[in-house]
Amino acid sequence: MTDIQPENFAGEALKVRNYKSERAEEVLNQYNNQKTVTDAVYLGVYHYGFEDVNKDTKNSFSYRFELDGKEEILKVDNGIRNQDGTYSYPIQNCLKEGYTYEIHISDGTVTAAEEKTENFPAECCSLPVTGIPGRRTLKNFLSTAFMPVGTTLYVYGGGWNWQDTGAGSHTTSIGISRDWTDFFQMQDENYTYRDRDGNENLKNAANSYYPYGGYNEYYYAGLDCSGYLGWIIYNVMNTENGRAGWVMNSTKLAKTLAENGWGEWTQEVEKPADDENSSFLPGDVISISGHVWICVGTCEDGSILILHSTPALSRTGQPGGGPELTAVGEDENCDAYRLADQYMSQYFPEWYARYPVAVKNFADYTNFEGNDAGKFSWNFTGENGGLCDPDHYRDMTPQEILEDLFILGIDSYFHVYADGIDIDTVDDEGILVESLLEVEHICSEL
Repeated sequence: MTDIQPENFAGEALKVRNYKSERAEEVLNQYNNQKTVTDAVYLGVYHYGFEDVNKDTKNSFSYRFELDGKEEILKVDNGIRNQDGTYSYPIQNCLKEGYTYEIHISDGTVTAAEEKTENFPAECCSLPVTGIPGRRTLKNFLSTAFMPVGTTLYVYGGGWNWQDTGAGSHTTSIGISRDWTDFFQMQDENYTYRDRDGNENLKNAANSYYPYGGYNEYYYAGLDCSGYLGWIIYNVMNTENGRAGWVMNSTKLAKTLAENGWGEWTQEVEKPADDENSSFLPGDVISISGHVWICVGTCEDGSILILHSTPALSRTGQPGGGPELTAVGEDENCDAYRLADQYMSQYFPEWYARYPVAVKNFADYTNFEGNDAGKFSWNFTGENGGLCDPDHYRDMTPQEILEDLFILGIDSYFHVYADGIDIDTVDDEGILVESLLEVEHICSEL
């Protein structure tokens, strides 16, 4: 320790006091630059829809929040930087426009966000058909496929993650998302996933749900075709959240299922003349250029009943749509159309009031351009974790399948509440299943 001479003591003491004062001010400034806001409303990306706000500039985005009734512009932490230079974007993948969060702010950057439970309480809705997580059967595959029907809208990029690289949290979770039901109930027949009247000349990127910037601002609001298939496959193959997802390029999805050892893939198909000689069987997954759909089965007249998430035209002419039954056939006189119209009108009346049933052309829906598009058929051996068919759905007509699912099948009730999803299911033996643990036990017995 250096001795301080008496004549220098006052000067040294002043230095110490000045140092302590500066340090205290520094600590105080650091404290003042950190705060927690318990009721922050997320308003969206700053300058959303501007050309320079896109996937290439997303690392430097600014974000709009309402704090104490006043809008503020903040940064959001991008998360962990991966080896390829991309980020994990954990906060962006939980932010949803109009929702309230508790956020932590440090030096103008949001470093944590937790959603508040009182956001947009959806009205309780009962689903006419429900699946059982992890039950790997054809019947459960089709049952699960019906769960988002009538309550979920088509959103381009819906089901993908915010950065548009794969499955998001909604499609790696068990059960339908309350966010999908919320968004559906907030919209009407004038909802459009992209441009008003489907007219590109009316494009308004700043007010569109379409990801013109190449990232998915509305990843949470609904499902596109690959998000829909990815969610179905995940829920059939898993009993818990957070595992590897199945959302991918729709054109490659059918071929990928075959490469996983679950069945056969082909590009050789013929238009069926009747149900006896059709190669389009229940549960088949068909990928065409930019789209993917599920075959429910071939009708007696050769028309095909399908399930898919598509931007169908509403009754006011707006491209909205979502997961629904559709006919592939000649016209509205085909058997598949009559079945789709019967079940959509009877079991999904709110949806049917907005969206009429559509008929698609066979050639368009089997146009296998390139090396990836094609038709996948399950082998039903159960090998490699694939599906089995103990209910003999493969041998049923579309009408028999719908009757079994909606009228004769599992008596189940699936309610969506503001505080999450509550499942009460009665199995084929009439035994009440009160928890997912019991559901898993039933699945393990197959």
